[in-house]
Amino acid sequence: MRLRHHVLWVLAVALLALPAAAQKKRGPGKPTPPRMEAQCEGRQGDHLEACRVLGSYLDRWKEQKWAEVRKLIHPKTLEKIAVAKKNIGEERHAMAPWYWAKEVYLLHDWKIESIKDRYGGTVEINTVETTYRVEEDGFEEGGAASYLLGKKDGRWYVVERRSGGGGFNEDSIRLGMKDYFDPAPAKAEKKAPEPGSESESDLD
Repeated sequence: MRLRHHVLWVLAVALLALPAAAQKKRGPGKPTPPRMEAQCEGRQGDHLEACRVLGSYLDRWKEQKWAEVRKLIHPKTLEKIAVAKKNIGEERHAMAPWYWAKEVYLLHDWKIESIKDRYGGTVEINTVETTYRVEEDGFEEGGAASYLLGKKDGRWYVVERRSGGGGFNEDSIRLGMKDYFDPAPAKAEKKAPEPGSESESDLD
């Protein structure tokens, strides 16, 4: 009889604990509104074009529209993602947000911190981001990231992402991304920089 009472007591405790253990996560909720138009307002030339492409990429990422995200990624970057899948069995790559959204993080919101001209006609865009962390079931604000964008066959693409910021120097582009981009156009007469924008010569 004592054993039976003990078993019943253990089952009762387990049943009472079950709702807390099996509590459903809140999740990321609804995506924040698109930010591209507001964040790119006032930009000009290559900075505007690159901004619009990155803005579309980030807004589609928030919405988890992965087919549209892929269309904005540089073809050679997509090749690298495919190689990762072949070698390790999963698309574990900084430019594969659909992989990270499953168990690690999902972009929730973003804003542009700066836009900079980089080597070979490329453009670096630095952002501050809010992400939903899957394991913690909460949001992390103020994360820095750097994106490199460039033209291939006349079209702008997102090429690489570096979390934590830090940007891209000439060697990382010239040596690490050979044949990624169309030849840079001849330099035009230097214009006054846009607000929040800097050229590589001003920084390096």
